Amino acid sequence: MFRRPRRPPPMRPRVRRGPLPRRDAALRMLRRANRLMESGQYAQAYPLFKRLAEGAVRHGMPVRAANLYLRSAHARLEMGGAQDAVAMARQAMHLLMGVGQTEKVRMVQVLVDALEEKGYHDEAVNLRAELNALAGGEVVTQVARGRGTLPTSCPSCGGPLRADEVTWIDDHSAECPYCGSAVRAE
Repeated sequence: MFRRPRRPPPMRPRVRRGPLPRRDAALRMLRRANRLMESGQYAQAYPLFKRLAEGAVRHGMPVRAANLYLRSAHARLEMGGAQDAVAMARQAMHLLMGVGQTEKVRMVQVLVDALEEKGYHDEAVNLRAELNALAGGEVVTQVARGRGTLPTSCPSCGGPLRADEVTWIDDHSAECPYCGSAVRAE
């Protein structure tokens, strides 16, 4: 008689072995850096943010690189390195101006305020003057009106979110400036 042909056993999903894709590794590093920053471990967070920023520059992501340079500048400032923080803020400003993102240059204002709070008045005055010169006038931070309220940190990477520093996709979602994921506003 005829026999039914045997069916092969169901295929198991392939388990990926070896290194993770670069995006996953970078996202893990960003999450770790943000957790370190939140817990006050600035010396450990600083090199991670700086490395991520340099990688974003290499991969042609100047806006993301600028955000990461500013984050590393905040970590460096918390460690007491005002001169390094100002240098990184300048890098961020020039990256943003290089791609015509003059409206995003106002993110540097947060670092200027932090310099003032820490007592680095001369550095704050110089950086504010350079910021205003690059932006073509007085930089004013504007709060987005008619939009939802963002969570305080990105659910994907843990980076801090501010309504005036994100790119709004629509009235109910914005793009995280650090990892690029869509964040739903409430």
